[in-house]
Amino acid sequence: MKPVWLICAAALLVACGRPEPPADEGGDPVAELPSGQLQERPLELPGVERAVDLRAGRSPEDYVRAVADFMRDNPDLQVIVGKGWDAAAFGTARPHKALLDQVSDFVPIVLISRDHMSIWTNSEGLAAAGINSDTPNPEGGVIEKDENGLAIGVLRGRSAVALLEKIIPRSSDAQPESNNTQRNPADTQ
Repeated sequence: MKPVWLICAAALLVACGRPEPPADEGGDPVAELPSGQLQERPLELPGVERAVDLRAGRSPEDYVRAVADFMRDNPDLQVIVGKGWDAAAFGTARPHKALLDQVSDFVPIVLISRDHMSIWTNSEGLAAAGINSDTPNPEGGVIEKDENGLAIGVLRGRSAVALLEKIIPRSSDAQPESNNTQRNPADTQ
């Protein structure tokens, strides 16, 4: 009798597919609380004060537009950081640095995927991280390259992602605000 149940359960999984984990409207996984309530995961990039949220994007054009808008609204940033792009939005194509180079080819753009296992960057991001056609894949990671051996701006795997994460300025690197401001001599009189 037990083998029949196993066969039925397997047939049900094949027919209906595996159940998907709960997700928010942007497709990001959400944590399920013991009481059955769902809690949305916020955009978290520890130490990054301002980042572009890409979770609402559904196409490469949406991502490029969001980055361009964010860059226009934050002209003081020396590195543009974002999170939430999804490879599925590209269909059969791959993310490419050329799309981000259209937004800026002089400011590094570092976009972390929803699963934190891939980074999409522009040419300046690759250069700032010291990645070129001679850079080997790190152990456990991949620097995607075209047929000519040129990096296309996508790094996959934790060790590859770490190569680009090192160029992201963190708030702990900044000096405390009190050290950055000068007192007006008139205030002390």
